[in-house]
Order: sequence, then C-alpha cells, then structure tokens
Amino acid sequence: MIVDTSLLLAAFVPDQRMHAECAQVLRTVRPLVLSPLVLAELDYLTARIAGVDAELTLLAELSSGAYELASFGLDDMARARTVVERYRDLPLGLTDASLVVLAGRQEPARTPTRQLGLTDASLVVLADRYGTDTIGTLDERHFRVVRSVSGRHLRILPADADPDG
Repeated sequence: MIVDTSLLLAAFVPDQRMHAECAQVLRTVRPLVLSPLVLAELDYLTARIAGVDAELTLLAELSSGAYELASFGLDDMARARTVVERYRDLPLGLTDASLVVLAGRQEPARTPTRQLGLTDASLVVLADRYGTDTIGTLDERHFRVVRSVSGRHLRILPADADPDG
C-alpha cells in the first residue's frame, strides 16, 4: 500500500480524526511504501501539530523497518508532472502522484491545495511503480476521482476496508 500523509498523521497523532481506523490499517496491511515527499510533509505536520516528542516517536517508528521509503527520481518527477497535468483542476499534489507511480514498481490531515500538486501526484506514480491500486489516505474527495496510471480506480484505505476484517 502506498501511504499518504493524512493516514499516517491520523495513525500517529491520537487526537486526529479516524485515529483508530488508520492505526489498524498500518497494523494489518503490508508492504507500507512512503514517498519521500510524504515523509517531509508528515515530519513537518507532526512537529507542528503534536510537538517534537511526537516527531521523534514518529521518526523512530518510520526508521524501524516497517516502512519502505521509495526513491523518487527525475523519471518519476516527469511522470508525476503528467498526473498533475491530467488532474490540473483537482487539489492534489506531487506526493499523491508519486504514490501512484511507486505502486506500479512491484506485485500513504492535509490542507488541500487548489490543484493536483507534486506531493499527491507522487502517490499515483508510486502506485504504478509498485503495481498496486491501494492508497492509504483520508483524502477520498480527490482520490475517488483520480485513476491509476493504467486507468484503474484506486482502492482507498481505511474507507474501502472489509468491515469483517
């Protein structure tokens, strides 16, 4: 699963909306792939919202080996640009587009911007690279519209989780 900032922030900061559901997704779904853009955004927001102690706890968890930090190079950036262009009227960023790209390589609460941006586009790019259509996010408004690079609908967790486990 490609993991977005919103899911991680909710899982790691107990007073966030849908904390329990997001924490459950992180406990049960593997692999967990992070865009470096999500990591930067998550670090900033965690420190800002919950303080340095929470940031340090987050960084310890993220460096524990449970998460794969995906590379995101120039080719990925070019693919993310294509995603941003395709969804130019949506408030999505490079991070999300990078997730879609990363998901295609093998068998992630954000304040929306005015258009699809690099962070959100990175999720789409990573999803393609990692060969998945699953994005961990609370941002249903945007990711219900966005398609994978190959045109598939994205599966959004925790919203699309099987209620029976």
